[in-house]
Amino acid sequence: MDDRESEVASEAALDEWLQYGDRPEDDQQARWGWPGWLAFALGVITLVGMIALWPTGEKSDDAEALSTLGVPSQFHEAKVIRIEESGCSGASSITCTKVDFELAAGPDVGFVLTQEFGQGATLPDFRVGQIAVMSYIPANATIRQMIDEPCSFDETQTCRTLSLVIADADTADIVNYELFPGEDDGSYFVGAAVIVDFIEGDDGEFEVFSVTPESPRRQYRFADFQRRSVLVWLTLLFAAVVVWLGRWRGAAALGGLVASVGILLLFILPAILDGRSPVLVAVFGSAGIAFVALYLAHGFTRMTSVAVIGTMGALALTAVLSAVVVGMSEFSGLVSEESSLLTLFNDVDVRGLLLAGIVLGAAGAIDDVTVTQASAVWELKAANKDLTASDLFRRGMKVGRDHIASMVNTLLLAYAGASLPLMVLFVLSAQSLGTVANSEVVAVEIVRTLVGSIGLVAAVPFTTWLAAVTADGGGAPHHH
Repeated sequence: MDDRESEVASEAALDEWLQYGDRPEDDQQARWGWPGWLAFALGVITLVGMIALWPTGEKSDDAEALSTLGVPSQFHEAKVIRIEESGCSGASSITCTKVDFELAAGPDVGFVLTQEFGQGATLPDFRVGQIAVMSYIPANATIRQMIDEPCSFDETQTCRTLSLVIADADTADIVNYELFPGEDDGSYFVGAAVIVDFIEGDDGEFEVFSVTPESPRRQYRFADFQRRSVLVWLTLLFAAVVVWLGRWRGAAALGGLVASVGILLLFILPAILDGRSPVLVAVFGSAGIAFVALYLAHGFTRMTSVAVIGTMGALALTAVLSAVVVGMSEFSGLVSEESSLLTLFNDVDVRGLLLAGIVLGAAGAIDDVTVTQASAVWELKAANKDLTASDLFRRGMKVGRDHIASMVNTLLLAYAGASLPLMVLFVLSAQSLGTVANSEVVAVEIVRTLVGSIGLVAAVPFTTWLAAVTADGGGAPHHH
């Protein structure tokens, strides 16, 4: 065969593959049968569970505690207009990189802010003309009154006590703060807006840690570079490729993706912050995502119902197994700085978040496995209507074994990739493999991989058996 004939044959094969998803389906597949009714029952249970766990928003004000601890919630763009290397302001013998940012958004547009950065590998790669993102901490209190009185730590000295009116903070409306002698440089006056930082006291209540006069130089800090345009174009390219290859089914899959993000942002995260059980939220949220994503992408067919049932079974097994293993492993859940910060919120179950993360992490891979197995069995029956349920199960398992072999490795590499910097640090520390594996931060990833993989493996025979019985007993559909 010459090159021209080979090219024509390749184009024909590609056209046939692209048209595969658009072939009409037999009316037999449109009828749900018992898998459809079972999936419907599971859907009702999932819906009832989501309604019962739905966040009320009553405890959302607790999030304001982050801002009182100095964690910014507002960000504004700024342009890099000048870069200079010179002696640091605190130590002229040390070289610092001084960057001038011109604020392009926010309440101080046009203000030029200079920020110093130490030399080293952590220095961002600044270039003139770059658009940066600056964190902004707004003033959260006003000076109501100032009184000169003996200092609490030394009555022979005079201190200035500020009476502050706190806005939108989980503290009393009015608090007092004592300035040290000489600390008032004229920036403090009645009616001035100030930034109050809080710290958690021994009794669990927040106490005033510091009071800083409102000033753009103190309120803005470099946070990151603006990369929103790259993300937008990459998202559009992804959507275009999916629709081009999958056509209407690809568009439906994108709809399922949007719905999944919606469930994550509108239900899972708010419900966890509302004090609901993270494990139950993750299970019912993952189940809701599976229903929406699978039926949107693959249609309301018996094959999809089989995949949904298989997904529900594997998710339940993963949740139970992860709860048992995490309990036996005595994990604290404090495996990152973010987890430690969440301990300030009494309604957030940090260990439960760990379990929820395992379930959510495995949910996407389980969806993939169950759909693949159900589809493979359906196509085997369509290709040979004489195959029995036993034949379909045996041949479907051959596909499943190959799929599992790659998926387990995928989970391992995904978790390893996310923890790669940490793994490099452990290697540099010259610790033994057993010591490294026993540390909670690594052991958690091992548990994620193994528990998730067990859920995947269990999904294969269960879904394959359901598909084989359904396809054989229901008059498997065939393509025209």
